Amino acid sequence: METDSTGVIEAARAIRPYLPRLLAPAAAHALDHQLAAELTDPADPAATARQLRALLDGQADTAWFLAEVLRDAPDYRPPYHQPHYLSRQPPGGRAIPPGDPGPVGGAARFTCPRGDYVWYRPDVATPVPACPTHQTPLVRG
Repeated sequence: METDSTGVIEAARAIRPYLPRLLAPAAAHALDHQLAAELTDPADPAATARQLRALLDGQADTAWFLAEVLRDAPDYRPPYHQPHYLSRQPPGGRAIPPGDPGPVGGAARFTCPRGDYVWYRPDVATPVPACPTHQTPLVRG
């Protein structure tokens, strides 16, 4: 199977904030540590992508996340920030009331300057965290 290196690397960066929701605490911590080690200054992106794919394919929930990010090429957004996950339909097929703004798409993307972490700001009131690996401020981009 051909690996979309860019997409796999982006998925590994983007999944890190969601690991505590996808896995048990010990598994989330261990995988986060492994991902950070692979992502920090990769020498060979293709080899890094293969290793990251193996790590992400190791659990059903992380494999799902990876597949959803790859399906979102070339944007490679986390599933929770993709348009089809943001759309709302009221129960019973009713129309959304006029004036209801619904979910806001286009969340701002913030990255670690060292390249191992990506975080999407859910709204402007949410403060931007530091990179959990390097404790440096994330930058927009």
